[in-house]
Order: sequence, then C-alpha cells, then structure tokens
Amino acid sequence: MSARAWMLRRLMGRLRITDDAIRHLSTFQRLGENVEVELPSELMPIGARTVFRALRTRAAAQIGPDWVWPFWLERQLDPTSDAFVPRGHLPFLTNLTHRNWTAVGNLDSPWEAIVDPRGLVTPWYDGWSLDWWIGADDRWHLPSRDVAVRQRLVEASPVVETAMSIPSGDAVERIYAVRRSSADGGGELVVVEVENTSKAPVALALAVRPYNPEGLSVIERIDLRGTTVAVDGRVALMLPRPPMRVAGSTFRGGDSAATVMAGEAAERWRGPVHDPAGLAQAGFVFPLAHGATFRAVIPLEPAPRTRRTGVARRRLAHAPTFPAVLPPAEAVARGWRAQSDRGMRVVLPDDRLAEAVAANRRYLLLLHDGDEITPGPATYHRFWFRDAAYLLGALGRYGYHGEVAQVLASYPGRQRSDGFFFSQRNEWDANGAALVALAQHWRLTRDVELIDGMVGPIAKGVHWIDKKRRASKGKRPDAAVAGLLPAGVSAEHLGPFDYFYWDDFWGVAGLRAGAELLRAIGQPDAADDADRFALAMWFDVEASLAVTAERLGTPAIPAGPRRRLDSGAIGSLVACTPLDLLPCGDDRIAATADVIRERFTLLDGRAFYQGISHSGLGTYLTLQLAAVELRAGDRRCLDRLDWMLEAATPTWTWPEAIHPRLDGGCMGDGHHGWAAAELLTFVRDLLVREVDDHEVDDHEADGAG
Repeated sequence: MSARAWMLRRLMGRLRITDDAIRHLSTFQRLGENVEVELPSELMPIGARTVFRALRTRAAAQIGPDWVWPFWLERQLDPTSDAFVPRGHLPFLTNLTHRNWTAVGNLDSPWEAIVDPRGLVTPWYDGWSLDWWIGADDRWHLPSRDVAVRQRLVEASPVVETAMSIPSGDAVERIYAVRRSSADGGGELVVVEVENTSKAPVALALAVRPYNPEGLSVIERIDLRGTTVAVDGRVALMLPRPPMRVAGSTFRGGDSAATVMAGEAAERWRGPVHDPAGLAQAGFVFPLAHGATFRAVIPLEPAPRTRRTGVARRRLAHAPTFPAVLPPAEAVARGWRAQSDRGMRVVLPDDRLAEAVAANRRYLLLLHDGDEITPGPATYHRFWFRDAAYLLGALGRYGYHGEVAQVLASYPGRQRSDGFFFSQRNEWDANGAALVALAQHWRLTRDVELIDGMVGPIAKGVHWIDKKRRASKGKRPDAAVAGLLPAGVSAEHLGPFDYFYWDDFWGVAGLRAGAELLRAIGQPDAADDADRFALAMWFDVEASLAVTAERLGTPAIPAGPRRRLDSGAIGSLVACTPLDLLPCGDDRIAATADVIRERFTLLDGRAFYQGISHSGLGTYLTLQLAAVELRAGDRRCLDRLDWMLEAATPTWTWPEAIHPRLDGGCMGDGHHGWAAAELLTFVRDLLVREVDDHEVDDHEADGAG
C-alpha cells in the first residue's frame, strides 16, 4: 500500500468512513486510465457549488410546499406532472427536466443574464432571480404555475418576450439588455418591461427570489431605500417610482408570495430583511393600468458583495438613479438586426429555418466578449479552446471576421512558456483546437498581420504537441496507445478520463494547421518540421486504429484505443468533419457512423442519444453525425436538421442534452453556444462548401439535395 493510500485510509477512518466505502473511491479512477495530469482545479469549486446548491434545494423544497418555486421545480415536485422526479436516498435536487434558458446581453460584453421559459430573469452568475406576478380581477397569475404562457423573441434578437393570459387580454414581459448613457453614469443594465394589454387594470408584483434555473441561490439580506433594492449589500433592482405595497420575508417567516396574494402587503418598507438560512425574498407591488407599460432595471455587472451594513447603506445612498431614457424593446431588437446583417447574407425559403439562423447569428455575437468567445451565458462562463474553435468557426463562416480576430489575438497571452495553450482545464485537445481556429481564420481572410504576429506562439504550439505525445512513448510500449497523447480529461461527451482519439485527431489537425500557417508567413523550415511531426503522429494514430480494429473486429472507431463501442464513439467522427483527416467514404468513418445510427439514436433514428455524462438527446452531437452524412450525400442529415428545429425552444435555443420524453433540457448548459454554432455551420455547409483544388469526391458530388 502506498503512503498516499495509507494516509487516505487513516483520514477516512477518523471520519468513520468504512473501508468498503474507501474501496469505492479508490477503484473509481480505474474505470478509465491513470490521469497523467493534475485534476483541474476549477472543478472543485464548481463541483462543491453544484452539490451544496442541490442539498439546499432539496432541504428547502420538501419543507416549503407552500412556496412559489421556479417553473422547473414546480413540476419536478408535482407528483401529477410528467416531469416529477422521485427523491431517493441521495439528498440532492437539481434541474433535470427543464434546463432551458435564453441569454440576453450587449455586444462585446462579458456579462449576460439568462431568462427561463416563464420569464424568470437571473442577472448574475448563480444568483438570485426576479419573477413577475400579475394580480387580475379573478386571481393572482403566476408564470411558473399558469398554463397559458408563451415565449418568443422580438425580431429573432436577444429580446425575450413572455406573454401570460389574464382576463380580457395578456400581460407581456420583455427582457433585454442596454448600455446606460454616460449622462446617467454608464454601465450595463437588464431592462424588465411589463405591458398590460388587457382591458382592465391589474397589479404587478416584481419579486426578488432566492433561486435560479439550476437551484437555490443565497440571499441573506434584502433592503429598499427609496426606489433602489439591494441584495446582500449590492444594488440589485432600480425602480422608476416607489412601490405601492411591499412584502419581505424569510424562510421561517414563510413565502412573501402568500402575503402579496392575500392582499396583506404593507404600504411601506419596514427595514431590511435578514435570513441566516439564505432564503430572504421580497415582492414590490405596482398598479398597472390598461395599456400601460412598466419598466425596471437591474445592473448587469454586480458590485462586490459586502456583509458590512455601513457599506451596504452607503451603496444604497449613492446608488445610480433610474435612467432618464430607456430604449424600447423594438429599438433594441432593430439594433441587433443591424449588427448581424453586416455579415454574410443568407436567404432561406423555410421561415422556421430562417428565423433559427437569424436568432443564432445574434446569439453568437452576444457570446463574443471582446477577447473571448464563451460556450454559454453567465452560468457557464469558462474559456475552452475546443468550444471556441466551433464558435469562432461559425462566426468566421458568417462573415464576422473582426470578432474572430479579436479573440484569436488573445491566444498568445493564454499560452504557457512550454507552448501549451492553457484553458481552465488541462485538456490535450487545446493546442490542436487553437491552431485549427487560427488556420480557419487564415483561409477565410488571409489576415497576414494577425498571423505574422503569432509566428512564435504557433511554432511553440506545434512543438508542444509533438513533445507531449512523444514524451511518454517509451513508457507505453502497448501498441494501442504508443505515440498518442496521454490519458486525461477531455470533452465531456467522451466519458471518464482516458486515452481519447478525439485529442489525437485534434493534435494531428493542429500540426497540419501549424504547417500551413508557418508556410504562409514565410517560415518554410518550421513548416517542414510541423509537417514531419504531423506525419509521424498520424502514423502512430493509424497504427493504434489498426490494433483497436483487430481487437473489436470492426473498423468503427471507439472513443479511445481501450474502449468498447459506446456512445462516446461519436467523438471520433471529428476525423471527417470538421478536421478533414479522413474522407466520409473511409471505411472507419462509415462504420462509426453506422454504429452510431444503429445503436445510439432514438425518435426513428433522427436524434443521437448520449449515454455518457450529459445523458439525453444530444443537440450539437446530433449535428456532428448530420455533418458527416451531409459530406456523404446522405439525406438523413436533413431529418436531423428537422429534429433540431422541432426540439428548439420558442426562443431558438438548445441545451446540451434534451430529455427523451419531456423535450426539456436535462443536462448541461440550458443555452448552449456549441449547439448554436453547429446549427449555423451545418446550414452554411448545406448551401455552399469550399473544397481545395476544386475537387469533390464521388460521394460529395451527389449532394444532399
């Protein structure tokens, strides 16, 4: 027994954790391979946040049955709902049925808010949310519970409109982001606009709630001074006028919603609400006449949190005033349309597809944050070179070359001294993804100035791939893994840490891309080195594929050289597209696609089912299969596009995975930028495809129709 194992067992013994439980932990890693990299440090706080949030959510939900919960939780708690999730021995409760939301924000901004399917808006990362309730003549109408609620985008832009039926009309909420004028103090704001289109006056309650689309958040203190609401010492909500009535409460005191709906809200605020359980909440009630529109604003960038009462009061006293002028939702939507129209012009005969493409072009511009492109909105704000390669590729293909160049220009600053393009996780596909993204931009733009300034980082990135895969070649005499990149963590759809062909395919493509770039900027010797590295690595990959094919008795490519043909094999299709290492007619690609279709698709074979990690109907992964089929002239790719359009939310977003029975998001990011990028790339490739030397193989010449 190693000293480390002995120390672990001694520690666990002190905590009264028995040896059989320790064996579960100690053997877990052996399900994959030994990791040749430190476990990513950012996973610890993310994992801890997820676990503790799920613990609090279950504890509060089961002893707070009279609370108004968010849309997803109302249904998971309801035993009569198809979305009901039994709560077994594990003390966790998280959103597994309706992980859908829509990002709103401003161009070139790192800040995005998310809006759930019923108009609940969460402005800050993993933070509180603002709900809206309407008191009509018959009763209070709650979007999270009412049936007659619809959602759409205004002009296919990041302006989310949620309409709820009330007697003689609708109450309509619109959420969008704006920049505050310099005269008003600057900064970015989320506008919450509610219009009463019914024929009778109603009451509007804006409710600060301690939860979001993933679970409970923490609110320990809420205060109101004049027209400014503070949450935990930070300015959270600015109102155009003082509320007519107010209600604040703690978890022990009961839900403030009950006070509002009983007509017992007070006429004035009676001081801060403190809740050590972190479930403070408050409702602010306003009259809303027939045809009237009410607007409130939320700072999109949160101030640092403070527990000091004096600091919190000074912030409230010096809070910015309500903006003198706010653009209406329609004007903001027109601005987004103007921004997206400067790219490639696309005219599509199908209205549904045309709206999906327009909306997702604007979403990708939204996710572009100046020198970053992030895979999702505020709750998933992490930079990965892999995700960026897909998002930047789509932006470039639609003509947004300036935005792509901004992000690529930041790459040297993200590279370590040894040549590794380091993201927030040590993932071996990073260098390949970075170099491929640079080469894609070069092919579209011939941006000599950008690429010429990166000769050093490109050469270092190339050498890192070669050194990394050769460094341990002598340590791994096994022919299945010799010469491959080490075992590690990679794309989540591939499974537990292991050797992944995905990493090697990106590595070879990165070496070839590096050679192309170095040759283009007058570095023939360095380019020759990169070509030589690529040839040697591809030789080792081919040898590994041959060993694996003999072991499995099929040329189909699994996720890794020691894996069976599980659903992670879909990752191997990148060797065909987007990386162009193997043609669509290659026996290995054809066999892999056949296995995926035969064993891992549902809904009459239209959607790929991912059984690893983000289990459910994979959105961007379904389009990965469709992209290979499109290359092969297989019309089944159009069935997958049709399913994607059917599976989209009314605001044209997709989560990472969709529940096979409920059609709601069940895992991962509820508004996934990778899925948006894959849709845009697929549609463009359906319309036009560039081929080197004007050569098209027989399969591709037939076309998909």
